Amino acid sequence: MNLVEYAYETARRYYTSETFEHAVRVAGYIRENPMISAGIQEDCFALALMHDLLEDTEYKEDAGIVGTRITKCLSILTRPEGMDYIPYIQHIRACAGDWPEAWWVKLADIKDHLAQTDTLTERLRDKYVGALPYLL
Repeated sequence: MNLVEYAYETARRYYTSETFEHAVRVAGYIRENPMISAGIQEDCFALALMHDLLEDTEYKEDAGIVGTRITKCLSILTRPEGMDYIPYIQHIRACAGDWPEAWWVKLADIKDHLAQTDTLTERLRDKYVGALPYLL
């Protein structure tokens, strides 16, 4: 099983159907983004599928299966308990030079949240729009 297959199957197994659909949309944004270099495209795609696993499920990282690079990116994308959102976003931006996969996935994640206008509250919109200057 390759990384993308593993990511898809793991996401399917651990996420609720709503969260799984979100992860698939985020992965779709990654796939459509011509600015992501071919060298990291597959890792970004797999990471997009898995990006909420540590924060929202009982999934435990297994670097032996996903590799240390994806494991590190998953930890970057997982907001530590008690950390405010903007410092978390600033951390992702600070890591972007060494871990661009996490940065690309967070941008796609925010894009998807903002696109879900049927569930986007004013508070959530302000949260995500407010984070963009710290990422860009």
